Amino acid sequence: MYTLGTHTLPRPKPGNFKRTQIESGASFNTLDGTTKRDIINRKEQFVLSYQMLTRDEVADILSEYNDQTTKNFTVDETNLSIPATEVHIVLSNRQYLTAGNEYRENLVLILTEVK
Repeated sequence: MYTLGTHTLPRPKPGNFKRTQIESGASFNTLDGTTKRDIINRKEQFVLSYQMLTRDEVADILSEYNDQTTKNFTVDETNLSIPATEVHIVLSNRQYLTAGNEYRENLVLILTEVK
């Protein structure tokens, strides 16, 4: 189960969930030619890509996004567990590929750890 704030997110399809480490720091070369790296902070970023979401699924995501506050993101699956992580929410690439009475939406949800 994927949870953002108080809402359960749809499970991303295989290949549509990515975790990235973001490092803040500096690299420098010393006089003897060695390279040193000073890491100040490490954050995780989670990218969830969705296709063909229903209006209700999009409304749940937008309700968390529109609060304009940080939210807790957790994953509790059989082979993957991510403890509650406070994240900033960014929505990207919203697309509507179907027309008619039932619009379906594609979107990318980018969650970046606060710390």
